[in-house]
Amino acid sequence: MSTEKEIIIKSDNIKFFAIEALKSTSMSEEDAKTIADTLVESELKGVYSHGIQLLPRYVRGLKNGINPKPNIKITNDSGPIATLDGDCGMGQIVSVEAMKLAIKKAKMHGTGIVVARNSNHLGALAYYGMMAASENMISMCTTNAASIMAPWGGTTETLGNNPICWTIPGDENNLVLLDMAVSTAARNKIRVAAAKGEQLPPDWAFDKDGQPTQDPQKALDGLIAPMAGPKGFGLAVIMEILSGVLSGGLIGKELPRDAISSTDIFYPTNTSHYFHVIDISRFCPIDTFKQRIKELSKQIHESHLAKGTSQIFMPGEIEFKTRIKRLKAGIPISESVLINLERLAKELNLSGLKKLTITR
Repeated sequence: MSTEKEIIIKSDNIKFFAIEALKSTSMSEEDAKTIADTLVESELKGVYSHGIQLLPRYVRGLKNGINPKPNIKITNDSGPIATLDGDCGMGQIVSVEAMKLAIKKAKMHGTGIVVARNSNHLGALAYYGMMAASENMISMCTTNAASIMAPWGGTTETLGNNPICWTIPGDENNLVLLDMAVSTAARNKIRVAAAKGEQLPPDWAFDKDGQPTQDPQKALDGLIAPMAGPKGFGLAVIMEILSGVLSGGLIGKELPRDAISSTDIFYPTNTSHYFHVIDISRFCPIDTFKQRIKELSKQIHESHLAKGTSQIFMPGEIEFKTRIKRLKAGIPISESVLINLERLAKELNLSGLKKLTITR
């Protein structure tokens, strides 16, 4: 395992650096703030795979095909549903617009479903789910992605890791957040392991011949493993249909893989997304709903502990606890990630994050 040191940086400093870097691409300050916020929120929750380590690839991608000023259009609008064309914009910008529209439709109709095509990598789905939760609504989001997973039993890249996110509002201590790739691990986690020189757990990936591997580089050249074998593969198919097929976007092997093969640039991925929002108040009073979530959480927490387990957590609970700590203490950034960020700062003639560290 790597003994790489971590550098602690305040979240506001990371966000400021990200905004300045993104603005160098001719992106508006408002959009730069949105993307920076998604990256920092991931870091605050401890989801490093979707955090600031993506920034250099995003910035270079915005200079190599991703549209920094997309003209996002509604191509179909019918009652509670709509379809957006993202004009090859950043996935975060397309997704925020899509979720806003889904929430608006849910307020009008009780439910809102918005699909988007011609978009790009959107970061962690939890960010958009939290938008709905803040409006006391349930949401389910998914996206397709460039193919890095083979059909169960095959060796040909056909599907992405097509994550799914459910967000369910509760009181401050009982909000439920399940955000997961349908692969055993996100590819970005494998990329981070490769940068740190760490071995992978044995069930994360296959080499190009479909054999299990713990070598992150062989995994990057090969395939990621679906979670729970054929069950994860089946979920990937469903998420592909909800996002790519339903929106009229590219599907499966049609999506370009340039961003997969590059470690430095996020080339356009032409991905599609799905956002489904449910207005809880159409079913029951929101206070009643939250009280029932609280009771369910209580039952789960009161379970007898298995040997070796010190505490039980609800989905998302660990991330929310981590966020509270990191807002106060700062965010740990690995030296390998900081090196890439310093390289980006030099390219853009910006002050690097190294000057803003708290401790080493």
